[in-house]
Amino acid sequence: MEKEKEEGDLFGLLPNAGEGEGSSEFAGVGDDFFKTKGETSEASETSETSEASEASEASEASGGETSPPKKSTAQRKVRKPLTPQDKVVRVMLRRAGLETAPKLETLMRGKVGTSTRICDIGLFTGEPSDEVLQKIAEECKIQNRVNLSAEILKSRVTTIGAQVLSAGRMYQPIQAAKVDGVLECTSGRHRLAFLAILYGPTVEVPVYIEEMTLNEARDAVVVANQARSAKAMERAEHTVLQAVGGNVDTERDEMYTKTATTKAKARKYCVFSVFDQGHPVKFKFKVSLTSSRKEGGLTTITNIEGFWGAALDWKKETTRKDFDAQLKSSIKFMNELVAYMQKQTGFDAQQHLSAMCLSAVGKYYVTYETINGSNAVEVVEKIAGQVVAMGDIGRQKSEQTYDALAKAMRK
Repeated sequence: MEKEKEEGDLFGLLPNAGEGEGSSEFAGVGDDFFKTKGETSEASETSETSEASEASEASEASGGETSPPKKSTAQRKVRKPLTPQDKVVRVMLRRAGLETAPKLETLMRGKVGTSTRICDIGLFTGEPSDEVLQKIAEECKIQNRVNLSAEILKSRVTTIGAQVLSAGRMYQPIQAAKVDGVLECTSGRHRLAFLAILYGPTVEVPVYIEEMTLNEARDAVVVANQARSAKAMERAEHTVLQAVGGNVDTERDEMYTKTATTKAKARKYCVFSVFDQGHPVKFKFKVSLTSSRKEGGLTTITNIEGFWGAALDWKKETTRKDFDAQLKSSIKFMNELVAYMQKQTGFDAQQHLSAMCLSAVGKYYVTYETINGSNAVEVVEKIAGQVVAMGDIGRQKSEQTYDALAKAMRK
């Protein structure tokens, strides 16, 4: 993102009428900064009069020659620092090519539904990591259960907000399910977060509401989000929820049978089972949800999923019990592999736990068992040493890494 230029306080760009209670916090802030030339406060006028008088007296004493008076502190305009929320709004306005935000009713024109305060709808699945969203969550206290682990991301809020502002209206309706008397958003959480940032969490917007069970609401979330990209964890959740009709409490044999109908979906079963439910065992090292690894994970769910794609021998006739046994063994292997890697000089998680490297390790893992009839965990320390010794292999093709690993392990 290009570096933002400091253009003064964003407040005062926001509308201060007709947007609901949320806009009141912006009223009047930064008014001094945006005064037109010639507008001054009483204190400033008094200071200027005093200085003009002193200048006149000095001029008379010196024969009419004097230097212009220096500006007093009262005359200097003080630029107020932008808050994190100011910055988010300014970025969205700039991307949309706008100087000021339109009124809420302009963006929501043509929308029908029950007028509902944003803070009365379940948006967040947990505590947001971003401070701007944390501020919104303080007033939006209803937990969203229907989206499971799917977080609201500030980057996505900013992107969607800029798109809505650029279009000058919101085309898709906000949808919510009423589950046991509680409203939870099934479509439009990022749009609601955008509106809450711009107009305040207590502002009312039209919402299409349907009475649903929790399972029906989760199914609705899957359908609503099929057209957009999602993180690996969210994709796995959607796959399983769609297979079991939204009922995450489905008995495990049924969940496996309905979900793992292809090898790709079998991997989604693994992701959901391990990272959402901790079954059959958990990883002993941290795994990040996203490729940025901002959560501090050594690798990502996507990379682990790629490892499973190569390491697990799934067939249509594979029973849930046998598949779960394979899954458990693979996690035990990965836990020991990472533990030994971390002891090696030159270990770099970005290189040695990358997608292509783990795919190569997964292929060696399953090949070793096929050839030797035993689990590769018995040689895991040597595997860890050989992989780390290869150095920068993060972008090396998995086949090349596999061939090098197989050759090194034969020595």
